[in-house]
Amino acid sequence: MKPVRIATSKPARQTYLNTLLFMIASAILLSVAIVAYILFYLNYVPQMGIKRIIHLQYGDGPHPYGMAALESSLISEQAYDITVSLHVPRSPINLERGNFMLSLSLLAPSYSPPIPTTILPSIHQKPLSSNLIKADILFTSRRPALLTYTSPLIALGERIFYLPLYILGLRHESEVLIVPMAESTKFKRGYKNIPGYVFVEIQSGNKQEVQVYDVHVHLTARFGGLRWMMYNWKLTSFVVFVGAFWFAEVLWSVFGWVILRSFFGASKRALDEEVKNGEGIEEAKEELEMEMDDPDLSDTPRTFPTFGRQVPLRYELKVKDEDLENYVIDETAIQPLAAEADDESESEDLGGKSGRDSGIGTSSSKGGDRGVLRRRSKGKGVVN
Repeated sequence: MKPVRIATSKPARQTYLNTLLFMIASAILLSVAIVAYILFYLNYVPQMGIKRIIHLQYGDGPHPYGMAALESSLISEQAYDITVSLHVPRSPINLERGNFMLSLSLLAPSYSPPIPTTILPSIHQKPLSSNLIKADILFTSRRPALLTYTSPLIALGERIFYLPLYILGLRHESEVLIVPMAESTKFKRGYKNIPGYVFVEIQSGNKQEVQVYDVHVHLTARFGGLRWMMYNWKLTSFVVFVGAFWFAEVLWSVFGWVILRSFFGASKRALDEEVKNGEGIEEAKEELEMEMDDPDLSDTPRTFPTFGRQVPLRYELKVKDEDLENYVIDETAIQPLAAEADDESESEDLGGKSGRDSGIGTSSSKGGDRGVLRRRSKGKGVVN
């Protein structure tokens, strides 16, 4: 039964309890670490690609324009590549138009979009992009765009070759122009420095001759450093960061536990010392009472031997308790144990015995005439 007794001993039970508590605390801290990493990832790593549709407005100005809200999708100190894609038909008007300009502006979140109107544009009216307040513009860029040139012969051969697809609607005579507007653009820290709106305007002289199917703005984050690792190595980053968070939590928890235990341990030791001191005082009081209850050996009745045939002498005392601090002791004279001692001495004197016995008897009788000795506890004696 020795292994069983060891396994069920008090230290073993305490070890089991501490291990169980450590496992439960570790599981809770691991869950907290996982949640913390997820929140950290969502706040630190932005969206890789942001896409917004621009609905062009015709008739409100000399050039078609459009605006879209970004809804706080961007973050500060992060590089972005911005491109604009235009889906335009290969119509004779667009082919004859040639080059045209695209204007893109990122506006502050405090900007108030204008209310669209149906007033016909004036020839001498300025572009809407020039009417923007400088304080509202956080970034602006203008880039040219042009449809891809195709010679008439190649265009004719392409149409003949893809004629069945054109008839079935699987192919269209259109082109998607992708115009890069910015590369590695960063924004300063602060809510006011993060764009809230994107504004696009197609500038083609004084006429709205460019025909467009749809317009999209793409903002692509260019990650680097820690963000790049967390985005491209998701599983490895998860294991490493969760482990780091969990280790830090366990370390600080143990540190806090040691501090609390030392604090409460010191309080407990102080309380134990107070209790111990109190018990020591009580023990001292009990010992003092026991010493006061025990009789002093000098006050204890006892018997003394004598010489020859004389009866042994006995020392007796009478104690009168007045109080614990002052008490009086009455001591009687040393007397022989039996009254026949005097008679025996007289008979021996008549019989002619030696004077030695007579002398002893005489000293005994003198001792018998002693008075009573009173002694106080303070050390002063009174002889009567």
